Amino acid sequence: MGRSWFIGVLVGAIFGSVALAEKPAPAEESGEPPPGQAQDEARRAKVFARVGAETITVGDLEDIINTRSPFIRKRYTEPEALKQFADDQVKLLVFQSGAERNGYGEDPEIRRFVNETIVQLYARDEFDDKIRLEAITDEEIKAFYNENADQFRRPEMRRASHILVDDKAKAQALIKELRGADTKTFRAAAKENSLDTETKLRGGDLLFFAEDGRMPGGRDTSVDETLVQAAFSIEETGELGKKPVALGEGKWSVVMLTGVRPAKVQSLKDAKEGIRRRIWREKRKAAMTSTLDRLQQELEPEVFPERMAPITLAEPPTPPTPAGH
Repeated sequence: MGRSWFIGVLVGAIFGSVALAEKPAPAEESGEPPPGQAQDEARRAKVFARVGAETITVGDLEDIINTRSPFIRKRYTEPEALKQFADDQVKLLVFQSGAERNGYGEDPEIRRFVNETIVQLYARDEFDDKIRLEAITDEEIKAFYNENADQFRRPEMRRASHILVDDKAKAQALIKELRGADTKTFRAAAKENSLDTETKLRGGDLLFFAEDGRMPGGRDTSVDETLVQAAFSIEETGELGKKPVALGEGKWSVVMLTGVRPAKVQSLKDAKEGIRRRIWREKRKAAMTSTLDRLQQELEPEVFPERMAPITLAEPPTPPTPAGH
């Protein structure tokens, strides 16, 4: 099965029982150790097993068991189950020692796995354990809602299509011709007659826009103010504007209203959990950015981008030809 398979199994076995597990809560610091603490530390420090220079202490076994769920921990109240667990930890240490002796500790694949795991543990300890979703208060959520009110209030949106021509008489003729026509007929006429290259191929569709011309989704594009006014002056979906719309420079437009989205306000109650997650993400991102900036100042990494030029990428494998071709 190859060395990669063995590495995966070995690494999973060695690290799987402890990777990213919940840490035991640290003991409170005080001037004097509580009664019995010294004796308990001595008990936990006793060596249960030794493989070469590596050891497993009673405390190590306790810590691994205590990271597991109450259901699993209950199993180890049985002497045989506890003995089997301890024997398994010895076997894992034997495998680990054997793998290191054979150079697997320096294998790039394992080093990458270890480094990624270290980063995940570091991120958990520094950010996830300190910045918790449930710690975001109702006061923070309400303040965010009030400060970003526009994000939770969607104005009325309208959708329209238009046909751009260079002659007022032609625009008037199109209005007369298309009066009472459905949107399909209008789109066909736009594809045939419109001079607006941006919308012509989609049947003159201007998509949805608000009364200020802005389009949804934070897009920078906006609809011409004159077309917006024309669309918001039409009363019913599917109707044409009564008159051609003058766009300047001898251009005229015929406008059809094709859709309406009523204004909508999202209540604080409905927006609450989404805001909580957003504040949590922003706090976590800010903490990570601050930590990264501090580490970069302390470690002063050196980067040589010009040395990337010789990098060559392997060609992707050619997909197999389907049978029968």
